[in-house]
Amino acid sequence: MQNTENAVKNRSTSQHLSGALHLTGKSRFIADEAPLQGTLYAKFLFSPVAHARLRKLDISQAESYPGIYKVITAADIPGQNMIGHVIKDEPLFPTLEIMYAFQPLAMVLAEDERCAELALAQIKIDYEELPAIFDPEDADAREMWYVPQRKIENGDVDKAFAEATYIMEGKTSNSGQEHFYMEGQRAYAVPFEGNRILLHSATQSTMEVQEVAAHVLGIPAHDIVVEVPRLGGAFGGKERAATIWACMAALGAFVTKRPVLVQLSRDEDMHATGKRHPFTSLWKVGYDEKGKILAYDIQLLANGGAYSDLSVAILERAMFHSENAYHIPNIRIRGRACLTNLPPNTAFRGFGAPQGIFVIEGILDKIALQLGLDRLQIRKLNAYRNGDITPYGQEIKASQMTQIFDHLSQKADYENRKSEVETFNNKNERFKRGLGIVPVKFGISFTTALLNQGSALIWVYIDGSVSVTTGGVEMGQELSTKMAEVVARVLGISTSRIKVESSNTQRVGNASPTAASTGSDINGNAARIAAEKIRQALCEPAAELIKQEHELDVKPEDIVFTADMVYSHAQPDLCVSFIDLIRFAYNSRIPLAAYGYYRTPQLWFDRELGNGHPFHYYVYGAALAEVEVDTLLGEHSLRSFHIVHENGQSLNERIDLGQIIGAAIQCYGWCTMEDLKWNEQGVYTSANPSTYKIPGIRDLPEIFTVEILPSQSTEASVFGSKAVGEPPFIYGLAVFFALQDAIRKVNPEASLSFPATPEALLLFS
Repeated sequence: MQNTENAVKNRSTSQHLSGALHLTGKSRFIADEAPLQGTLYAKFLFSPVAHARLRKLDISQAESYPGIYKVITAADIPGQNMIGHVIKDEPLFPTLEIMYAFQPLAMVLAEDERCAELALAQIKIDYEELPAIFDPEDADAREMWYVPQRKIENGDVDKAFAEATYIMEGKTSNSGQEHFYMEGQRAYAVPFEGNRILLHSATQSTMEVQEVAAHVLGIPAHDIVVEVPRLGGAFGGKERAATIWACMAALGAFVTKRPVLVQLSRDEDMHATGKRHPFTSLWKVGYDEKGKILAYDIQLLANGGAYSDLSVAILERAMFHSENAYHIPNIRIRGRACLTNLPPNTAFRGFGAPQGIFVIEGILDKIALQLGLDRLQIRKLNAYRNGDITPYGQEIKASQMTQIFDHLSQKADYENRKSEVETFNNKNERFKRGLGIVPVKFGISFTTALLNQGSALIWVYIDGSVSVTTGGVEMGQELSTKMAEVVARVLGISTSRIKVESSNTQRVGNASPTAASTGSDINGNAARIAAEKIRQALCEPAAELIKQEHELDVKPEDIVFTADMVYSHAQPDLCVSFIDLIRFAYNSRIPLAAYGYYRTPQLWFDRELGNGHPFHYYVYGAALAEVEVDTLLGEHSLRSFHIVHENGQSLNERIDLGQIIGAAIQCYGWCTMEDLKWNEQGVYTSANPSTYKIPGIRDLPEIFTVEILPSQSTEASVFGSKAVGEPPFIYGLAVFFALQDAIRKVNPEASLSFPATPEALLLFS
């Protein structure tokens, strides 16, 4: 790849704290913890059908099978069987109705995994199969929704349609996506004093695991201690979906009083866990001869699967992003989260926003094609400007969309590239090239306001080393490095002095999920506040120590902390070391610990009115992709990828650069090769690495440029930084529209199905 380093050259970045550990294989995950003596291994009886009335579950023969310690069913649950953080509609074990294929029906605990697997065959299931629904349109027709329809509306939509020069209608669908994290679903529960359970969980949400596990066991939350060392990837797939497996382990340990290990195989994981939500969207758009959109009416149908999980919140974010980066004066957005007989679909990077954005970007390309307009210019025409109001009533205050489009055009040499593509296509019959452009305006905050809070605990030890604990979970995004960077800046010390601890509910409780691209914002601000308290407490002893060592009277408010030294800003040469200060403060009985709490300000949203201020700020950017398609074979190559991304004052641009590239490529996979399929029984047929293709290193383009722009926003979070986990995912959509552009050189009426696999490309070429 070329030019990716341009974005970070000559800018200060801290060391990647986990880099050496990852490269040498010394990073510790749950799987690296050696099972204790007496550990029981869990295996699950999964439902063979998608929908059925459960008559009886006969476990007698399995319980008497050699080596089996216990077979656990719903009857063994001491507390409540129904789980769910928001809507408690999902049974840990179903008792009356099976709702999806591979739903866990019972858990076998044995001395070894093989023994447990053999015992599963001894369990007899008596059930009456029922009709199953897998399509959200079918579910919608039957009004099978978790909650009533949600609606956001602004302007006079019907009047605008009546006055529009052109009207276009259509239906857009996108498929789901497997998370394909490297570390699968895993939990290890160890019983200790009384009813207490130490629960090692591969989760993004320690609070949810603690709360739900306590609910299942019928014990107080303080009796569940959740520990998360780090995750081997998650992408949203361990925000809610990890909870059920953690509860299984906790239940097993509670009932047997022995350690219990739950670990799904890759095949089990891919079959039994929810994916990115497939969406079907029905839309109507009105526009003028210049391509300005005057009216937009969209209905979003989310395929939520068997239980609500996070479907309502995901639908809501899709609605919030249905207009993407464009000001549409008259707009009506309706959304319905539909119940189907698939595994409960769940959070995935972008959390519904990519599904909503995909629709409007396809519409703009259609309008440009019909009117013979340039796709970049039509996007600039419709782009948000400062002072514009979103459909839900939030004012745009710091949009850089116009500047970003200009930067992208210059960076990608857009006009020459268009000309070169046209020349190439005129000379070649078999091979065709295409361009795709996609911008993004991504709102940052949990759309459920109560989740926008976080805590941090900091200890400074007497040798000057520092321990930092937040509610954030390290899962490869290197949140730990950013937390260390925050504390280092406040205390004026190097990050090498700082250890960021694993997430633990005893150290920091009530932690919001590490999700929604808020990890650095919420936890970083909490860490900043805690570090500032410590710095403030150290100012008076620092003044006293400088006076003792240098005979200099210093006011506490004049103390400066930097480069592991402490001094008065008036006399920087008369300094003391940070280590000496800490020892002096300890001897003076000055507190060397602090708790920090942060809540994101000015967040509210009225769901009944569809109006409010749900986001702290927005992240802006745009991407241009060029592809070449072999119309004979349906194969394609990604020739170049150009991204311009507005990122505030980054805490660590090298880490952010990795996030931008990784997110864009992950979306590229979703759009072009990750073909998630299920059969008539609702069983995923693409549920293993041999049938589910994800991008590899050979799929990267030779030319991949990323330009990171500073922010104009005053509302960005800790030290002026901006979120980077989810917004860049949207850039990958540019590849899909580039492929569609290439195919339209052969078939002008082509409207590619999603994902744009070789089979799909051949269908239209």
